[in-house]
Amino acid sequence: MPISRRSFLSQIAALAQPVRPNVLFVVVDDLDCRIGCYGDPVAKTPNLDRLARQGVRFEKAYCQYPLCNPTRSSVLSGRYPTSTRVLDNNTFLQLEPGQAMLPTYFARNGYAMATFGKIWHPPNRGFAPDEPLPKTPQPWFTPVQRARQQAEDPAYWDHNQSPYRNPRVADPTTFAWANVVAPLAEGDRGLDAKIADDAINELGKMATAAKPFFLAVGFHKPHVPLLAPKEFFDLYETQAMPLPPDFDTEPRQLKGMPADEFRQNIDLFAGRSFTALEAREAMRGYYACISYMDAQLGRLLDKLKATGADRNTIVVLWGDHGWHLSEKGMWAKGTLFEVSARGPVIIADPRLQTAGQASPRVVQFLDLYPTLVDLCGLPKAAWLQGTSLAPLLQQPQAAWDRPAYTVAARHWAIGRSVRDERWRYTEWDEGRRGSALFDHQGDPHETRNVAEDPRHVATVERLKRLLREGPIR
Repeated sequence: MPISRRSFLSQIAALAQPVRPNVLFVVVDDLDCRIGCYGDPVAKTPNLDRLARQGVRFEKAYCQYPLCNPTRSSVLSGRYPTSTRVLDNNTFLQLEPGQAMLPTYFARNGYAMATFGKIWHPPNRGFAPDEPLPKTPQPWFTPVQRARQQAEDPAYWDHNQSPYRNPRVADPTTFAWANVVAPLAEGDRGLDAKIADDAINELGKMATAAKPFFLAVGFHKPHVPLLAPKEFFDLYETQAMPLPPDFDTEPRQLKGMPADEFRQNIDLFAGRSFTALEAREAMRGYYACISYMDAQLGRLLDKLKATGADRNTIVVLWGDHGWHLSEKGMWAKGTLFEVSARGPVIIADPRLQTAGQASPRVVQFLDLYPTLVDLCGLPKAAWLQGTSLAPLLQQPQAAWDRPAYTVAARHWAIGRSVRDERWRYTEWDEGRRGSALFDHQGDPHETRNVAEDPRHVATVERLKRLLREGPIR
């Protein structure tokens, strides 16, 4: 049967369309920048380092909230936590009409989509306004319900389940499960190995299909408890773990700093002091879990290459926030210090000529959604509050004058922090509970609050204006 002119022209037009790239989107729970390619002298991370050689490593990338649910809700919706009103681990993300989570947006625009592991914080996956919310064994609330609690029962957080809002933990044994640091039983490959198995199987199918794919993979480690197969513990020695310059055996408020800068330990050493030996043992466990996760990432990258899809697949990897390892006596997340707010972001686009480079510019995790939309040529999503990083992927050293914003909550009060290439400035409850200014040029470990130093009045005013007039006001 002869082909009609209209059919022929449509086929020619289809051939002329650029082939959209695939996306392999990898998020790692509680992974900070203790990675070889980020200059860590201890970490054994050959596959993270391999990925960095294939793409651009962002040296100063910041989460919008140093806690799993808020930061994932922010990245996956493309909106700040002060816009989503998700400010703890037990609030549902409710999307506004027309909005979509990142994987869903790609599916709506012609991509095959699949997710494995921890992408959003279960059971929170972003719900439409008219969508029924799931029943959960523990209390979850909508942003409207949270606002009502704040108005009607200001003491709610002093007596209920969200310790990341309330840094006082009355019963340390509540979090005993999080204090386990040990090798897995012989033959136990761990959950991340199973996640990698399933993702690899799906990747093999997606790579041979006609559609471009968006494959999201969420690894759990190095989240507590710090359990991994023995072979990864064997990579490290306890006594070789270097304690940080601002090491302490418990959280203590430093002179001249707001009390809200600090929080009680929950994920490790809840409610008690710890010794230097215990700190080193926990650090060993954390590094072992990173190396375990790194091995699963390597299997995934190997499969991508084996299918040949690596030639047209953008790989994005990020850790959802930083993690204290005894800095200022604290463990885990939930502070606005650099070690908690900063995390790794690596983007490898095989079409670009910047493989192996690092960008020193300040960027936000919030930028990942608009970046992928831009790189894949999808229609712009009007609700996104971030900025595409495509210019920095093409020229990692290019001028870039955009600060990063991070927030955290204490009780019902919100701390707001802004980071530029030199300074971090934080206000707790709009300054009513204190403020802090750290000069990273001379104080990278944030040990001296210079907010009241008369030499920095102009800097404080400039950064204060960014907080008061910026997107998280």
